[in-house]
Amino acid sequence: MTRLAGQRVVITGMAGGIGGAAANALRARGANVTGIDLRAADGVFAADVRDRQQLDAAMDAAATHLGGIDILITCAGIGRAQDSGDFPTEGSRLVLEINLLGTWNSVAAALPHLLRARGHVVTIASALAAVSAPWAAAYAASKRGVAAYSDALRIEYAGRLTVTTVYPGYIRTAIHDVVNRQGATMEGTVRPDTLEQAAGAIVRACARRPRGVATSSRTAVGVWFGRHLPALADAVIRRGMMRARATRPLPSFVRVDEPRIITPQPEPDGDHPMASPVATPSPTVEETKA
Repeated sequence: MTRLAGQRVVITGMAGGIGGAAANALRARGANVTGIDLRAADGVFAADVRDRQQLDAAMDAAATHLGGIDILITCAGIGRAQDSGDFPTEGSRLVLEINLLGTWNSVAAALPHLLRARGHVVTIASALAAVSAPWAAAYAASKRGVAAYSDALRIEYAGRLTVTTVYPGYIRTAIHDVVNRQGATMEGTVRPDTLEQAAGAIVRACARRPRGVATSSRTAVGVWFGRHLPALADAVIRRGMMRARATRPLPSFVRVDEPRIITPQPEPDGDHPMASPVATPSPTVEETKA
């Protein structure tokens, strides 16, 4: 386990809910934390993660400020919803650029500093990297891409740096505000995790350096089902959306000239932790060791 006191940490997207919560939790454990976000603030350097020159300059400034970088945490991200049968919207393209390529850019900008410190990268994926949901194609694809990129980075730089992928469940943060306004909210379909759980998962990722960690046991079980029993996971998601749509209209962007995914289907036997607020967590899948 790595002592966090004195560790030099850079968080992209630190102005966001998960990034800010992680910064507070790490500082409480003695880490030296600075951030990179669109707007500069006290202890935060300005850069767009899509812009290589801005990001290089901000990362170098952060490294100078801290005296190096031991840990990079890539929290910058956005969400947009659309019908996956339509051409990608500008919003969906932006999701892929920021969430996936922005993560890649951030690692590339920090890599020289991380290699000198034999450091650690913490990437933020999502439970939707394993279990998708209607109208979340761009977000799910970006986060599955983050997980795949993290796996490649871990293999290529083994022995020189370590990589942990964090899988948050649904968390009420600003990233979902636009999606909620689009009418594609996940409220009522899954039990949300909390910012405190997300921050705790990131702290564990920094201290223990596992291969992957979820924000709760319930979310870890959902990720496991998505990977190993995907048909069951699909059925559970479908059932949750059916329940939600009984009281909500379809989002305005949904094509209605063809049968929709949200139609009655045979339900699986038993229940599933992604849909049940009282599911029994599994102690075996919350963390996987490197």
